[in-house]
Amino acid sequence: MVDVASMILGEFQDSLVGVFGSSFGWLIGHLIVLSVLTLVILSIRNRDHIISESGYGSRNFAQALAVVGMTAAQYVVYTGNLGFPSTTSLILGFFGALSALWMINVLE
Repeated sequence: MVDVASMILGEFQDSLVGVFGSSFGWLIGHLIVLSVLTLVILSIRNRDHIISESGYGSRNFAQALAVVGMTAAQYVVYTGNLGFPSTTSLILGFFGALSALWMINVLE
């Protein structure tokens, strides 16, 4: 059988196989991948309804994208240049991005 879940989930799939055995772990991993894929497809197909009924506008999505982008940029700097651990870098990047967004909104 083809093990698509191992390619996508990586070490998490190995953990599933270690806990549940090879057959049941394979099944759970592929169910996770299939569930995420189904959720993405449904979200794309219903994007107009989600956008119009969610109560969030394009400004909210732009701010969320900015936070994700600033977090990623700071994560790269903290782990690559400064040698911080991954978890610490992610937390510092996230709070730094939120702080920057707050300052921008207050000064705007």
